[in-house]
Amino acid sequence: MSQHDASQDQPQWDIETMLVHSGRSKRSANKSGGIPNIQPIHASTTYLHESIEDLDQAFNGTTVDGEPAFVYARQGNPNATGFEESMARVEKGVGAVACGSGMAAIHIALLAAGLTTGAKIVASQDLYGQTITLIRKLFTTIGAQLILTDLSAPTAVDVIRDEEPDIVYVETVSNPLVKVVNLDAISAVAHEIDAITIVDSTFSTPYLLRPIEHGCDLVVHSATKYIGGHGDSTGGIVISATNVLLDQLRAYQSLTGAMLSPFEAHLLQRGLRTLPLRIERQCQNALQVALFLQSHPAVERVYYPGLVDHPQHELIEQQSSHKLYGGLLAFDLKEQSREAVFRFMNRLKLCISATSLGDVFTLVSYPPIASHRNQNAVELKDMGINPGCIRVSVGIEQCDDIIRDLAQALAE
Repeated sequence: MSQHDASQDQPQWDIETMLVHSGRSKRSANKSGGIPNIQPIHASTTYLHESIEDLDQAFNGTTVDGEPAFVYARQGNPNATGFEESMARVEKGVGAVACGSGMAAIHIALLAAGLTTGAKIVASQDLYGQTITLIRKLFTTIGAQLILTDLSAPTAVDVIRDEEPDIVYVETVSNPLVKVVNLDAISAVAHEIDAITIVDSTFSTPYLLRPIEHGCDLVVHSATKYIGGHGDSTGGIVISATNVLLDQLRAYQSLTGAMLSPFEAHLLQRGLRTLPLRIERQCQNALQVALFLQSHPAVERVYYPGLVDHPQHELIEQQSSHKLYGGLLAFDLKEQSREAVFRFMNRLKLCISATSLGDVFTLVSYPPIASHRNQNAVELKDMGINPGCIRVSVGIEQCDDIIRDLAQALAE
């Protein structure tokens, strides 16, 4: 039997099956075997071809038969291409471009969407802090206009229609207050005014939500998080709904040198295979942790869309593919101070105080010193991030152990 990427031949397979079989070797096995089931790591900067004519063709990115062709590592490698194909397939895009980090992916998505002098972008006011900083430092300084507003609010469509931006940028679930945006409404009004929609779907992953199915143009992931899932690899990826944007993404990825290494691509591809199992456990644990925190006397408020009193609880039920609500939550201590947060975090024994998220272990962070470190007190207040706000990325540990650790850290 030919040992190739069987998921390409079975488009009717469910997403769990496609992910398990992603990254398989595409070459046919000979009689003696010798073809690995998993794609080998191609650690080379330069790729050779049988003739100068073949090399000339390879500079276009494909062979004469339309297969991927490689020349120089900055322009791609077989491992990164395999990862791109897997992500494009599960996100229902026409193609994808992998980068060395989530921020690099965001950067080329903004470039491909046309954010330049004179262009206007309307973005969620509570985006990941570094995304806002990137837009301000690299784009508004050359004359692009940034409008930050609450795109989870019922007035979001009216704001977009009134502002008439060139680009609309949202996150499926905001960081850290887990607000949910209505992707169908956002994409519809964007198409109405001929704007390009960019959606950061890092927190949702393709297992819970696929923005292209809701009419969005570009989907960004920090693959470092849930996709990799084990805290051992850094990468980002952009999936495109159209070939025009895909060509732009590829050009900017190569020009900026934002390529994904073969080693990182191999690890991220491996993470994809267990994504559904990890996400299901993380979502189940997160709901139990949210319910525990909601009843704790030291906690003022819990932010989690799986709670029935969350403002967008019904919306996430409609948008989520599996009626799961994500593995991320936040909560406010009743004692609204940095000192109280630091005391809590220093008491943790099982949960890890760290700035990342989406790993198999539970990670706890303090947004004002981590994800939103570059936002001042006024901006944090406008976003709704209080001094006692703590973010929790719930892992796959036994949930009772997570809750016991949080309980002892919250104890007076």
